[in-house]
Amino acid sequence: MLLAMELLQSAGARQFMEYWDSLPKAGVLPDRSDFNPPAIYKLMPAITILEIVSPDRVEMRLVGTDLVERMGIDPTGHNYLDSIAPAARLPYLEMLNRQINHPCGRLSILKTREASGILSQVEVLSLPMSHRLSGHPLIISYFGSTESVGFDGDETREVRGFEDVRWIDIGAGVPA
Repeated sequence: MLLAMELLQSAGARQFMEYWDSLPKAGVLPDRSDFNPPAIYKLMPAITILEIVSPDRVEMRLVGTDLVERMGIDPTGHNYLDSIAPAARLPYLEMLNRQINHPCGRLSILKTREASGILSQVEVLSLPMSHRLSGHPLIISYFGSTESVGFDGDETREVRGFEDVRWIDIGAGVPA
């Protein structure tokens, strides 16, 4: 995990990686039942958990309070794909499938447009978890440093894409 720690820009992302790595694992993945939010309570406002229910439904199971505040709504229970710009959906699903089919971490820069029209870039560390209860894969993510990079006046909040994607070996290698 040393290489992963060198890639992470924020102290919160490094703490999140250390916590995830400390969880008991079946193979290379921890199970949702072993995830204990109070253990990382200071990070929880910047955490999401996505459940991959089907190819067209990625349900937002948990959305931290900092993220809810930035979005202006609580999207818990919503389909995450609805918040992604149409042009970015297929590349996102391909990236998500690569991460699930070849269990690994992902560090990426998320490009968003906020409801205010502000364009932002956010460092996101995403790690897989199993969920014995539902049988669906989960992705738990920490949203780190945010940088405003412009303004376009449109008031539609959306994820515009992911850049600078780096795969992190969690014990099963990384996708090609």
